[in-house]
Amino acid sequence: MKRLKSVLALAAALAVLLAFGGCTLNQSTTWIAKSGDTTLPAGVYILNLSNNYSSAVSVLQQMYIENAESVNPKNLWKNSLDGKSLNDWIGDKTQESVKNYFAILNRFNELGLSFDEADQALMDQELESYWSEGKESYEKNGISKESVRLQIESRYRSRMIFNSIYGQGGEKEVSDKDLKDYYAENYQNIQYISVSTKDLEGEKLQNRKDLVDQTITRARDGEDFVALLKETERTLLKEQGTAEADLPDRADDYFDNIISASTESYYPEAMVTAVKQMKADELKVVTTDDALILVKKLDPMADQENFQKNRESILSAVKNDEFMEQVAQWAESVQITFNDAAVRRYGAKKILG
Repeated sequence: MKRLKSVLALAAALAVLLAFGGCTLNQSTTWIAKSGDTTLPAGVYILNLSNNYSSAVSVLQQMYIENAESVNPKNLWKNSLDGKSLNDWIGDKTQESVKNYFAILNRFNELGLSFDEADQALMDQELESYWSEGKESYEKNGISKESVRLQIESRYRSRMIFNSIYGQGGEKEVSDKDLKDYYAENYQNIQYISVSTKDLEGEKLQNRKDLVDQTITRARDGEDFVALLKETERTLLKEQGTAEADLPDRADDYFDNIISASTESYYPEAMVTAVKQMKADELKVVTTDDALILVKKLDPMADQENFQKNRESILSAVKNDEFMEQVAQWAESVQITFNDAAVRRYGAKKILG
């Protein structure tokens, strides 16, 4: 489920850094920006650069979904976004990220917020996880452990400020009712199984259709849908030669899925379209070119425990864009001095191209 957007998605940044070569720092470019008494190391800029590169590639992939060559690495830097060269777009976004860093830091201090022992423990654990996974790549690219720590801290500050505004007891608290209404409208809770029909014809294809027809009929007659999905999966695996002893023993929630705007692309388009039009507890067979999909739509509010568990993520989906606009406004009033030599040295194409 969608989470608060952080100033930096470290996992995405690390993935990019692992794919590219390293860079070295010199004395004049070890820092990227200053504001007040705080000097930000260049490693933070490089991490943000990597993350914004990932964002740019994601946008371009959506733009050129029918033209993969446009996002082929050898052609990537020929693209432009928002009327800017890709290099300039990533650079501008990265400078915005740095401004947001200082805006969040200042607001955190103004609100008198602080990290408690539990926060510190979680941040330390996250830092050690990232560092153990990517130490060599981080250091090769001029990123210290301290830079990674600063970014983790900034994400936690962002979340705490967000909750102080929109969370329970916040100045713009969002009620459970509003969150539930949003959740019910924008998230599709389903159970499903996809029965492949790819490359099947004649009797084999008809057997698959009969299996699906029998399953949906039995479900509509009142048999437990999840039990039927388990049975269907086992039948298909047996057809493929899986031995009885090797058949999976699925948990009841194995077939449960939640479709949101950010995850729609992972599901067949025909199924996403269908479930949006279905009512709670409705059963349907969705036909695609390669499969017959047995799907049941669930009442999103039937599991209150699940709602409470995901409350923060739902709140983020509702208010994160508004929050980031507020952060951008705070950033406008922050006095920042950029190290021009470092900005030039760490151009997106130079580092990532």
